[in-house]
Amino acid sequence: MSELINTQSETANARLRLMATASALTLIASVCAIENAQAHDSDRPTVWIELGGQLERLENAQPIFVPDFALNTPETNAPVSPSEAQRAPRYANGAEGKLSFEPAGTNWLFAAGIRYGRSNGGKHIHQQTQNHSSTFGQYPYAFTDVRAKNRESHTVLDFQAGKDWGLGMFGHGGRTSLSLGVRYAQFSSRTDVSISNNPTSNPYGYHHFYQTGHIRRSFTGIGPSIAWDGSAAILGSEDTSQVTLDWGANFALLFGRQKSDVHHNTHLTRHYVGLLYSNTTDSVRSKSVIVPDIGGFAGFSVRYDNAKVSLGYRADFFVGAVDGGLDTRKNDALSFHGPFATIAMGL
Repeated sequence: MSELINTQSETANARLRLMATASALTLIASVCAIENAQAHDSDRPTVWIELGGQLERLENAQPIFVPDFALNTPETNAPVSPSEAQRAPRYANGAEGKLSFEPAGTNWLFAAGIRYGRSNGGKHIHQQTQNHSSTFGQYPYAFTDVRAKNRESHTVLDFQAGKDWGLGMFGHGGRTSLSLGVRYAQFSSRTDVSISNNPTSNPYGYHHFYQTGHIRRSFTGIGPSIAWDGSAAILGSEDTSQVTLDWGANFALLFGRQKSDVHHNTHLTRHYVGLLYSNTTDSVRSKSVIVPDIGGFAGFSVRYDNAKVSLGYRADFFVGAVDGGLDTRKNDALSFHGPFATIAMGL
């Protein structure tokens, strides 16, 4: 009986020693994992500086001057359309920058970013017939001449605070973050046009139509915004480098003011007679508006511990942002979309 009791006691002691050993090993492993994670987090940059550029396609309702006298020049084979000369540049180029901060030991994100773009363009179209000769000598040819210059610029500022639900802002593996903030946007454009036309060649006197036009448009607004960003690793290792698929969406409601200043003058003269007709129109408008802004992006990144290179495609649509009318107000949308490239460095 005593031998059986001793055997059971030794078995119980062995089990206790085994459980104690396993518990100690588990505790040591947990402490090591926590220390490694803390060391890894302490090595991760908390401040990121991101710089880049973009090429954007402009989509807006560009107002044009199309006076009746310039729609047709009877003695020319291919009449010039003023709308072709006044076509605004289709692309704008620009730069962007972003400063991000992720406090150590937290999953909170704070960021401030700016995007700026502009475009400039001009066109001159001239078409004419040959001079004519008669017993009265040389007399003027028929012609149409259109000159136009366009300038455009846009600025978007973002201030955001959010939470990273993944593993770090630029960090290892996948991530997803939701941010709230404030967006500020400013758009401005300028168009200057001159159209000159003599429809016929006539030795007894010719008509000269002439029109000049100037358009200034702008919008300035600010309002709350929300943004969702995500990424997923598709190649590589978080210990060396990774290729990730990136995506995001944003929405803002901008409270601002759109302005439009339109001036155009038309006059008609006749040789040997002088001024037959002249008309000047000025339309200055200003209105408070609420502009929804919907946008998103998709792309790829190559990520390292303290650097990131990204390529992607981005779009932003500002609904009813500009007054696209001439003599009367016309609410038009404005959008920018195109490829972008950025480089980020961690500090």
